[in-house]
Amino acid sequence: MKNKNELNGLIPALLVFIKTVETGSFSATARMMSMTPSSVSRMIDRLEERLNQRLLTRTTRMLQVTECGQEIYHYALKVISATDDLFSRAESFSGIPRGILRITAPNTLGKILLTPFLPEFLRNYPNINVVLSLTDRIVNIAHDQFDLALRITEDPPENMVARVLMRIDYSLVCSKNYHQELPKDLSSLSAHNIFFPDEQQFHGGWVFRKREHCVSVSLTPRLMINNSDVMLDAILQGGGIALLPTFIANIYISKGLLQKVLPEWRVDNPFPRNAYVITLPQRLLPLKTKAFIDDFMQWLKQRECYQGITD
Repeated sequence: MKNKNELNGLIPALLVFIKTVETGSFSATARMMSMTPSSVSRMIDRLEERLNQRLLTRTTRMLQVTECGQEIYHYALKVISATDDLFSRAESFSGIPRGILRITAPNTLGKILLTPFLPEFLRNYPNINVVLSLTDRIVNIAHDQFDLALRITEDPPENMVARVLMRIDYSLVCSKNYHQELPKDLSSLSAHNIFFPDEQQFHGGWVFRKREHCVSVSLTPRLMINNSDVMLDAILQGGGIALLPTFIANIYISKGLLQKVLPEWRVDNPFPRNAYVITLPQRLLPLKTKAFIDDFMQWLKQRECYQGITD
């Protein structure tokens, strides 16, 4: 750039450019950033003029990122990350966590864990306001401007910082008001309505372990559901026995609404994953983000000890 005055408006333009590269569309970028497509196009035009380079090739059907545009895109990501670091470092001198904390999480994880945690967190940090977005869609926190994400996965993103919250295990449970006599052994499970998570890994045989014993049991699902919330509702009605994530099952067991089935047996998890808190790769986390992570992880540990029913 010829002079420092040309820095004016650079950050907003870079954000628009990043979004456009990610979405591949002026219209999609405009919707995400509450702008008009013509405004997006003008900002990209001005950015290209300032850099004296063509960043995007426009056709009637699609946008293509030029070779220079690809390189500028990666530099833009670094600039935005450095800007976040600048604000984080300035905030750290105040010593008081403050500001808007933007969190995204899957629906079930948010409902089961964040809903009971957040009221106490807000009481403890009166200068932090929380914006919580629950969605089962994988969100890019850098481009959608979230401070952190909770995510259940077997493969956390390599370009982010992932902290393990807990391992995701499964428990065999039914309602306390289950309408049949509970099975007394593994062989009698097939006489019951069995509800399956709708994941390929759970189809076929389930492996049960008890000390040195290991037994594979093939079951036919009466009901397959791809959502733990809906699975929970079906179980609570007393119509079947199901595998449910242990972090959900334990809460409803402690409330006296669910009970374990064949509790002496442990079910092997065919789909091993962890729950993570995902943050941007900043050298210095904002105080609001650090406060949330520290308090949330401590709360989870206390909750496990308090319930006394984790496997």
